[in-house]
Amino acid sequence: MKKMKGVVISGKGKLEISENCPLPEKINPQGAIIKPLIWSPCTSDAHLCETGCESLPYLLGKAVGHEMCGIIEEVGEEVKDFKVGDKVIVCAVMPIWRTLEAQDGHAKNRQDNMYAGIDYPDRGGSFVEHYYIRDADMNLAHIPENVTPEQAVMIPDMMCTAFEGVKELNPKFGDSVAILGVGPVGLMAVRAAILHGAGKVFAIGSRKVCFEVAKEYGATYCIDYHNENYTDEIIEKNGGLLDGVMICGGNEDSIDKALSMLKNGGTVVNLSAYFSGKDIPINPAVWGFGYGDKTIKGVGCGGGRLLMSKMAELISNHRIDPSKIITHRYYGMDKIPEAMDLFLNRDRSLIKPVIYNQ
Repeated sequence: MKKMKGVVISGKGKLEISENCPLPEKINPQGAIIKPLIWSPCTSDAHLCETGCESLPYLLGKAVGHEMCGIIEEVGEEVKDFKVGDKVIVCAVMPIWRTLEAQDGHAKNRQDNMYAGIDYPDRGGSFVEHYYIRDADMNLAHIPENVTPEQAVMIPDMMCTAFEGVKELNPKFGDSVAILGVGPVGLMAVRAAILHGAGKVFAIGSRKVCFEVAKEYGATYCIDYHNENYTDEIIEKNGGLLDGVMICGGNEDSIDKALSMLKNGGTVVNLSAYFSGKDIPINPAVWGFGYGDKTIKGVGCGGGRLLMSKMAELISNHRIDPSKIITHRYYGMDKIPEAMDLFLNRDRSLIKPVIYNQ
């Protein structure tokens, strides 16, 4: 096994540059090695760092990261659609396509990335000098000529998560939708809901920088959740309960809040992760005492070449510009810990950072 440089979690709240990240001597026939052009940390990386990988302890000391675009350096002999030198979007979740779950339409339920619950000795996350993936044809996508690296790096997680959530929410034309939590995923969800035909879209957050982008993406109202009665405010502005709610942030109380705004027969889609171990309380009344026909869906990031290619088409054809959510830019792998500190310190000027590989 070869060794290379990468950014690893070394303890609670600690990131460091390591020279001991693994890279296989030989890749498998369907695999590829990609040299990163640009990285972006996200809140799930920050959670792992903040807790010292408490939820996934095997990741302690391994490379972190899952949002990256790059240039192919090497491909296996069975790779058909990619070649050395291609600029590519790299899948964040790495579905394993030759599985029964994939045949059943749930490919993302079996994943080949660092978060899958398996300690892969030959690889870690994407904050490395050379990133190894085992299924290039299925989990890479070409970057269109008129799509920038900054736009492309928002596809693997931010867009694929938000658009997957809106697909599951399935708003009808003119429906009212609330996006609870308008960080980077929530902002992508605002735009996705508009593109899907939602009428009124309520962006719920508190940071001015996020509200400004939400308005650009088409939000009808920006609602500050610090207002104790913000759910009543939304219901009043909507003229009644909402057709759908997406949870893209908050805490264990968020599902209860979402249900309290939702009409009978409506859907809540949850994109947030709850790692605290606390119970999730639901007041029976807001769920129609259990028979209100209110659906709760827990949805994860979608993945694979087809979905990423479709997201790239939306950017290429000017339906969305995800680079609007980028607030901080850095240069060089050694700046990744500094970018992560923005999350750990709850910097209110932050939406999303990117780091260019120099």
